[in-house]
Amino acid sequence: MADGLEVVVVHHRTPERLRETLLRLAQHAPASPVTVVDTAPDAGTWQCLADAHPRLCWLAVPNHSYAFAVNAGLKATGAPLVATMNADVLIGPRTFGDLAAAFFDPSVAAAGPLARTPAGRLQDQGLPYRRHHLRLRRRAAARAALQDAPPAWVPVPWLSGCLLVVRRSAVQRVGGMDPRFRFYNEDLEWGHRVRAAGMRCALVASEVVHLGGDATPSDVRFLVEGLRGGLQLTRRHAPPWLRWAHRQGLGVVAVAAGAWARDHAARATWREVRRRLTAGTFDDSPFGTTLDDPNPVPSPDEIGTR
Repeated sequence: MADGLEVVVVHHRTPERLRETLLRLAQHAPASPVTVVDTAPDAGTWQCLADAHPRLCWLAVPNHSYAFAVNAGLKATGAPLVATMNADVLIGPRTFGDLAAAFFDPSVAAAGPLARTPAGRLQDQGLPYRRHHLRLRRRAAARAALQDAPPAWVPVPWLSGCLLVVRRSAVQRVGGMDPRFRFYNEDLEWGHRVRAAGMRCALVASEVVHLGGDATPSDVRFLVEGLRGGLQLTRRHAPPWLRWAHRQGLGVVAVAAGAWARDHAARATWREVRRRLTAGTFDDSPFGTTLDDPNPVPSPDEIGTR
């Protein structure tokens, strides 16, 4: 089933990592067409990497959001299965075959691997997600004795957007990722819609390396956006009592952490959250038209003086 798969790689100003990613794709998936969705197009980069994969093309889009770039890549492809991935994910020889095997179950809308950091640690997806890793480890161990068995997988609420293989018919049914989530949470929200439509996300016992798996932007905007997106997610998919509790909890933490957090960026973030909650503007994204726009929120130093 992986033979007809197309690949979409979202790239933003990391040509060295992109080259490594493309060379891995050329080694392990040379027959799969690859579309690089570039959110900071540079003709020089395109020329330097033109030979990195035998079936490579480029698509320039505004740096609006990761979701926007993924959706543009999906529209530019036509295969029944499409892999969407960051430009810093290194696949192995069996990655796409392992993920594609999950789609023999017609209820599967998306499949994703276990992503490890360069140091070998599983990428942190939050404490509740660790039970899914444990379930998968147990299922993989039980299947290890079977010869020629496809890799084990378990249904999960959502999959990391660093690498997803998605069924095109599922995207046509529930829509693509929501670009109103400017940075973070778009993969969680898409997983909610998939499950609401009666389909499943499959976490597969197949490993990749996510070079940026430990990296978190320190810009206040990105940190505020992550919290804003989490509240938007609760508002759309959680019961009323949980929506109320989430918003009230944000307010309490913003007061406490804004005063006592040791990390300067964290303290600035929570003070900005409190300012926005008080002003009634927390539901507005801290970004402008693109993620590159000048910072519309106060700098950490400005916030720290309040």
